[in-house]
Amino acid sequence: MRQEVLDKMNDLISYAKDAGADECDVISSKGESLSLSAQNGAIDKFNVAGSSSIGIRVIKDNKVGLSYTESMDVDALKFAAKKAVENSVCVGESPFESIKLENKQNLKEKKINNPTSLEEKKEFTLALEADVKKRDSRIQTVPYNGLSERTVEKYYLNSKNTHTFQNDHYYSCYTSALINDGKKSSMNYHSSIAKTFNDLDKNNCVDQSYQHALNWLDATSVETGRYNVIFTPDSFEELFGCFGGVFSGKAAMEKNNPFEEKVGKIVGHKELIITDSPRFKEAFSEYYFDDEGFDQEDLCLLDKGELKTFYHNTKTASFFNLNTTARAARGSKSALGVSGTNIVIHSGSTEESNLLKDKYIEIHSMQGLHSGAKFMSGDFSFAASGYLKENGQVLRPIKGITVAGNFYNMLKNIAQIGNIQHGSTHRSFFTPLIKFSDMSVAG
Repeated sequence: MRQEVLDKMNDLISYAKDAGADECDVISSKGESLSLSAQNGAIDKFNVAGSSSIGIRVIKDNKVGLSYTESMDVDALKFAAKKAVENSVCVGESPFESIKLENKQNLKEKKINNPTSLEEKKEFTLALEADVKKRDSRIQTVPYNGLSERTVEKYYLNSKNTHTFQNDHYYSCYTSALINDGKKSSMNYHSSIAKTFNDLDKNNCVDQSYQHALNWLDATSVETGRYNVIFTPDSFEELFGCFGGVFSGKAAMEKNNPFEEKVGKIVGHKELIITDSPRFKEAFSEYYFDDEGFDQEDLCLLDKGELKTFYHNTKTASFFNLNTTARAARGSKSALGVSGTNIVIHSGSTEESNLLKDKYIEIHSMQGLHSGAKFMSGDFSFAASGYLKENGQVLRPIKGITVAGNFYNMLKNIAQIGNIQHGSTHRSFFTPLIKFSDMSVAG
């Protein structure tokens, strides 16, 4: 933690109080990143970047004003404080928004040890391209590859003497395989994320990129019909994310949530239990407090199909006459919102080997998902690639199919939930294999 940043945040609060704010809080964020990519055996992109900003939220006469600056000098801070107070005058009252947490400090500082040289990072990046090309003479280009290193810091301070700090440092990499045999082409990419450089799994990125691209080169469609469907953890995370707003207390408060009036009601299968778990033991990231300074603990969203609660900050909780669930989200440049952490879908009662019996389609890759998803209705349609399987064995690779359905109906009409939990590539989403029956697939 940098004391000079905290001092500037205290100064900003003082300037805002001098300008007439009743109460206020400040968020400061700082990030540094290194990114590289390769083409034709040479590093073609090399970028070192850094950013920092400090943002203030003031409350005056039940009105909220926001402002931020990327400069930490005295004049910039005074101007930001003054603008935030002025901006509060121009908006309507926000009676449910206030600064609540008093006299609390929560500091989670991780030591960052970075012994890896730039030359090692360059060699690694070049290998992301070269190792893919070695797999097949038909791979003439690796259109997407790269290595990134990122350090982030986030500070929170309010006018009631609450202060939190958390930092993180991590690496990520990805590569792709584009196979072209003159008549057909196929491409796939895969990524890896790790806390240390040595833990990045380059070989798995290469293997996954090449193997699926090769399989789908000669893949065909299936006959149009109704099929059992199982999503990989990565693809189910993507689908789930399109409709994750149903857990937003902010969306419910704004009458923009189809689950707005369904707390306490059954919205999913009787075995479906979903928890938001900030410090899940297998997760990549740990979360200790939200952006209002409150401690974050496990939050049960669905329990045996029953919707238990939403993500709430103090504003949305006050609107519904509830306590906050400590899921406030605010950046230095943004207004108060809500956000989750790690999603954990609990294991079910079906042996995974039994779940994989019979014939089913395994979805690996989706295209056009976000453009084809309608949040309020739950309807979706997307193009997909994957495998036709039976008893866990591949019958043949498939592509060129369109999968359509309704996400909210899917939650209720689950056929089976497996008994083994699997994590997504980035380890932020954990789920057993789930079989959805009778889904519409167009060939």
